Amino acid sequence: MYRILSFVFVLFMFVSCGSGNTGTASKPDSDHAVDVNDTDYEDVSDKDSDEVPDSDENPDPDEISDHDEVSDPDEIPDSDEVSDPDEIPDPDEIPDPDEIPDPDEVPEEVDDFDGDSIQIRIVAGNITSGNKQSYDPGHGIRIFQALKPDIALVQEMNYKNNSAGDYKNFAQQIVGTNYYAVDSSDYNIPNGVVSKYPIKDTGSWKDPNINDRTLRWAVVDIPGNTDIFAVSVHLKTSDGGKQNAAAKVVVDEIAKVKSKNPGKYYYVVGGDFNGTSAVSSDGFGRNSTFYVEGPDPVDEKGYGETNANRNKQYDFVLADYSLHEFQIPVVFYSSEDPEKTKTYENGLVFDTRVYSQSVLDEYFSPAETGDSGASNMQHMAVVKDFLIELNK
Repeated sequence: MYRILSFVFVLFMFVSCGSGNTGTASKPDSDHAVDVNDTDYEDVSDKDSDEVPDSDENPDPDEISDHDEVSDPDEIPDSDEVSDPDEIPDPDEIPDPDEIPDPDEVPEEVDDFDGDSIQIRIVAGNITSGNKQSYDPGHGIRIFQALKPDIALVQEMNYKNNSAGDYKNFAQQIVGTNYYAVDSSDYNIPNGVVSKYPIKDTGSWKDPNINDRTLRWAVVDIPGNTDIFAVSVHLKTSDGGKQNAAAKVVVDEIAKVKSKNPGKYYYVVGGDFNGTSAVSSDGFGRNSTFYVEGPDPVDEKGYGETNANRNKQYDFVLADYSLHEFQIPVVFYSSEDPEKTKTYENGLVFDTRVYSQSVLDEYFSPAETGDSGASNMQHMAVVKDFLIELNK
């Protein structure tokens, strides 16, 4: 037994010495250097499918961002809201908000004439009736109402007692205002001016041949910078020389007014001239004060005579050259159909007798057929219209 144990011990020691030094790491030989190309790498394609990561560990496809998406679709601006780079103003050209005017305060661009105008109808009438050379019977008032004047140049302007209240009532009936100018009640057959627009000033000049009326004038304050200087006259009967003498007074006095007030007024004279003598270069046409050339107003049938018998021309409306420039046709509209009109190219001589009552009712209410033929109605009214540019 002892020998067996000794033999085992010797054998153990022999084996231990043959295994080398265990305490020193030997450096490998260069011939035994490792080549990375010989390295045996695993091929993932050869891996068993059981070794593929569990699908539960893969990311949700909805959570994978598409490479074309830059943001949440709800946050992408609408294409209509995206400014065109060419439309983006230069910062230096953007006005200061404090300097941008309020649109309501920006004036419209206008030319020298902005289109504003006013139509003025001027009617001359010595249209009294009855035995007192007055408007009391109502025929002449209805005629004025039918013609709708803005300015009425009235002759034989007697109404009731010729009091201030009576004349206001007369003006109200004709033009709807209290504006009037008239000779003193001391005159038998006064001249007057009745106006839709305010009368700023009034006065009269002496007719050298007549004592029962004057040459009455009034300044009518129409819109715009230029007013109308209107003169109402009733000249001497049957004497051309004396008619021209009165016309000369008007022309000379107007020359004085023009000298003191250049460009301030348009001038018009109208009324009963008792003939054509004063409508000449010796009368109201003197010094080119008024436009006295034709054509003259006519009635529905083309006749221009204005006396009761319709065989003589007594009554006129004459404008100065600046006002004459604005004369337009006289138009009356149907009360039944606004598109139907009666048009008088050069003005109207109004005789109710040439119309039927139905036509008068349609175009010239409240006139009646017999008004122009009433007792002692000696004249027809004369009408002219002007479309005045307000900034001239």
